[in-house]
Amino acid sequence: MDTLASPPSLTYEGMYEQFHKLIYHIAYNITKDLHLSQDIVQETFLKAYLKIDTLLDVTKTKSWLTSIARCTAIDVIRKRSKCQEVFMEDQEELHSIQDYQSLESVIEVRFLKSCIQDHIKTLPRTQQEVMALKVTEDMSDSEIALKLNLSASTVKTRFHRGRKQLYSVIYTKVSA
Repeated sequence: MDTLASPPSLTYEGMYEQFHKLIYHIAYNITKDLHLSQDIVQETFLKAYLKIDTLLDVTKTKSWLTSIARCTAIDVIRKRSKCQEVFMEDQEELHSIQDYQSLESVIEVRFLKSCIQDHIKTLPRTQQEVMALKVTEDMSDSEIALKLNLSASTVKTRFHRGRKQLYSVIYTKVSA
């Protein structure tokens, strides 16, 4: 009496022991990354464990696993490239926001300087000189003192008084 030979039984551990090196090589050939390849081996065998019931012919285990490994490696590469694209887009967006903000701040500074220069003209003449040199020409107190033949403390006093007056004028205009 001839009986059909039953297919060899396949355990998960046996499958791992027999094919893990092959799966690693497939993953490494696709990714060229040691650690990523190790992750792909783990993911491949996890997928195989979860889908072992779809393997109808145990004699085709090798091709079944290599197919899973290739697909997994390709998926990982795609995910990584998408993440890098998103990261690059985020970087570009961040740069454009920073460029916009820096442009906006430059415009604000120019506007503020222009506004201050207009209001400097309303100050007493002694404060106008100090404020104009300090704000428009960006001179230090000692440079202004030298240029106007004043003491450094007089320059500071005139600047602080002028600034206080400018602040009150501009603040009342803004809040009005």
